Amino acid sequence: MKCEVLVVGASSAGIMAAIASARCDAKVVLIDKGLGNMSHPANTIFQGMALHAGLFLEKSYIINKLEGMRIISPGCHAITIPSIGYFLDRKRFDDFYLQRARSEGVSLLRLEAKDLKPLGRKKCVITGQDEIEADVVIDASGIRPALAWKNGLSPMLHPEDIAWAMEATVELHGLGEERFFEYYVGSIAPGWKATFSPGGNDRATLGVFVRGHQQEIHGFFQRFLSLFKRIKSKCHENVDDLKIISLAYGGDPIAALPGQIVSDGFMVTGGAAGQSGLAYGMRAGAICGQIAGEALRAGDVSANFLNRYETIWRSEFYWEYRMGRAALITLMGMNDKEIDRLARSLSGKNLFSRGSLFKKTFCTGTNLALVKPKILFDLVRSLARG
Repeated sequence: MKCEVLVVGASSAGIMAAIASARCDAKVVLIDKGLGNMSHPANTIFQGMALHAGLFLEKSYIINKLEGMRIISPGCHAITIPSIGYFLDRKRFDDFYLQRARSEGVSLLRLEAKDLKPLGRKKCVITGQDEIEADVVIDASGIRPALAWKNGLSPMLHPEDIAWAMEATVELHGLGEERFFEYYVGSIAPGWKATFSPGGNDRATLGVFVRGHQQEIHGFFQRFLSLFKRIKSKCHENVDDLKIISLAYGGDPIAALPGQIVSDGFMVTGGAAGQSGLAYGMRAGAICGQIAGEALRAGDVSANFLNRYETIWRSEFYWEYRMGRAALITLMGMNDKEIDRLARSLSGKNLFSRGSLFKKTFCTGTNLALVKPKILFDLVRSLARG
């Protein structure tokens, strides 16, 4: 089988890469072993991030509208960030974009990529049933990017900081009617961080993200579930009736940062490149696919040409990811008292009222420094290490 662009992995970034390449008139094939039966735990997206990434949301896959996010400290002090968000039906979301890919002429195949080998100036991906020859291969397979590794790339700068995630869809009368996404930090989030996202009516999702324990995280989830019930018992009398409907597992490279993401005829995008976040990952995929298409039109799929992908990505998102990592690393070094003090000092303040996202993040860092001066220096050191 032959094509011009082969995308491996039907992640949101992979689908967007396939669409963008096809719009450049490239012959595109997208493969995924779970095509048609995929399970992606990310289900919440905020309007501001979607707009910044150039993503326009459709009503067809939105289940619930949220008023914003609350960051909850160990003492249950909340920093409220007003920002419209949406709880998504991920299956409908994925199906929507897969159908868009089909309409652009992308060939969708349920195949597993098992190996990669050079074939002159082209690449050959070996599957269980066939070999696919392509001018450009895009690895969008998630946080275990086997093809990127086989191609000699290290697509994340800090793979040791990948957080393994376990997310449960839960049911409790009225729980899904809450209006804010909640992000728990400190000791009330065993392992690193934890989330709660209301899905409307009686449904919601609870997630834990654990660093340093690989995928053995079920115990962390159980501890968070107990803490969550205790916290919610103040507003839900029947919290002991909470039922777990389903479980999903995955990884979050939010603090990993992109590393080597381009070589001759080869590109890496999305979670595989440490480009975390649903909306931002999709934008990264779109940039990746567009540059692949332009490279084919120019007759040059060298790393030198394909590096335009990294240049554009860095111009749009580099500082947000780097400052985000710095803030997360700083947070990891704080104890519960410091986190509570920080939350109390910032509670009720609108941290995101104006300016670019970088400026907002930097201003947040300045506010942190007013509470604990060492934090700003930690941020700077983290930037230098990143």
